[in-house]
Amino acid sequence: MKFRKQLQESDISYIEDILNSSNFFYDHEVKVALELAQENLTDGEEKSGYIFIICEVEEKPVAFACYGKTPCTEDSFDLYWIAAHQNQMGKGIGKILMKMIDEDIKNLGGKSIWIETSSRPLYEPTRQFYIKTQCELVAELPDFYGKNDNKLVFLRKV
Repeated sequence: MKFRKQLQESDISYIEDILNSSNFFYDHEVKVALELAQENLTDGEEKSGYIFIICEVEEKPVAFACYGKTPCTEDSFDLYWIAAHQNQMGKGIGKILMKMIDEDIKNLGGKSIWIETSSRPLYEPTRQFYIKTQCELVAELPDFYGKNDNKLVFLRKV
């Protein structure tokens, strides 16, 4: 298992495959993730504001995280994506990615990571992952994504 922060053009198709493998995300959500990756590749990490960490197994991306500084805040960051390919779940990759995100955000002067997710039953494993990695549920916005699909906001202090 190897981790790297430098996004490569070939990662775009792997990111799409990782997200599609979970069957969690709508097509428009996958499209947004790919747009963030493309923006990182085109404009760079600093200008785009999107930081990526890629996890590779046998030189093939199998998981990734995307995060960045929250605009107009002093020391807050948003975790936009953290995902592992379905065949890599349960292997501890997510925990390693969270530790790497923490370290990077600390180095960048950050103190808080804000994470949003859905309340749909499908997302129960995601919510449990956040709770197990010391993220605190701090808000719930009813019907945010749609009827009976609340937005849950988690906070992780670094």
